Amino acid sequence: MSFFSKLFSSRLSPVSKLDNVIPHPARSLAAGSAEQSPHETRIDWRTSEGHQRLLLSFTFPNAGEGVPKWTDWGGLLGESLNSAIQRLKTDGALLPVNEPARRILYNRSANELRKMCRDHGLKVPGTKEQLAERLVSIDPRGLVLGYPGELLRCSHEAEKIANVRREAWKQSQLDDPDLRHVFDRQEFEAEKEKLKQQFLSKALPEPSDDDVKWGMLNCRALQHATEGNLGLCRNMYLVMADFLSRREKLKEAFRLYLTVCAYDLNGAQNRGGTPSEMLQRFPLFDPTMAMLAPAVVESVQDLAEELSFSVDDVRRAYLESAALMDFPLAPGKVWSVLSLAIEGKIDLGDQPRCFRRIRELLV
Repeated sequence: MSFFSKLFSSRLSPVSKLDNVIPHPARSLAAGSAEQSPHETRIDWRTSEGHQRLLLSFTFPNAGEGVPKWTDWGGLLGESLNSAIQRLKTDGALLPVNEPARRILYNRSANELRKMCRDHGLKVPGTKEQLAERLVSIDPRGLVLGYPGELLRCSHEAEKIANVRREAWKQSQLDDPDLRHVFDRQEFEAEKEKLKQQFLSKALPEPSDDDVKWGMLNCRALQHATEGNLGLCRNMYLVMADFLSRREKLKEAFRLYLTVCAYDLNGAQNRGGTPSEMLQRFPLFDPTMAMLAPAVVESVQDLAEELSFSVDDVRRAYLESAALMDFPLAPGKVWSVLSLAIEGKIDLGDQPRCFRRIRELLV
């Protein structure tokens, strides 16, 4: 049986019908879905899997902005990420971190700390902790050289509970680098059994594991789009592109990477739960938030080279993919910016300056 089984060949396979893989943005927000009221039931973080997963991001000093963005926290927590963090602070599960050395260490590599020490005339040998302590000697509060915002860390009780959840999560993970953060083993086994029965009813061979995973990825992308969370939908396309690339489905992966770029340059937003009357003010796509992810553009460059695609080939592939969507910006205009990035004429490593240039070119 081929990698994409017959059951998905016309409905889910990017090989034959990419327009069926990618939800149509104009129909993304289901009628009535934006009218749902937020959850009001108080959730006990000691028994909530979502809140325990959030706590795993704070078993070391961390800021709210350091929490992984690819997770659908709203669906997982039953409330917004900011609300959950505030709840955990109020309940004493998250405690403030005020040590100046921790502020200086936050989100910094050893090389960065060594350079800072060198720039301030301090010794450079030693561990990261030793380097940070030297920098504290010239910045006693850690607010100038370190992170000036709020740093939080789990309480002793919260860390114990979170670590128990971590071990349980490790046991439930799929042995797949692309999907271990998307689905757990129990979800996968349940879906596999359901598809097995569907295949048998159609006199088809049993689905492969990749058939099951691909179908689940499509369903998750469609779910995000239907809920109006186009940023999360974009993230799922990136997972799908990586999934295909690892399986040597290079042309299909290439088109999905281009689609991710299109979503980024059109400013895909997460608007799930936004009242319909506010969508004009806060649209599903906001070109003033346009950006490009360096790693995604690099994947486009690498695959174009491996597939021996010319610039015209890449342009044609992009325009064909973008034509399937109702993006707010004209495909040709977006391509003119994307092509500059692919050719290295926009330095994506120079952030946020490169984002300002991208938005100036587009708007």
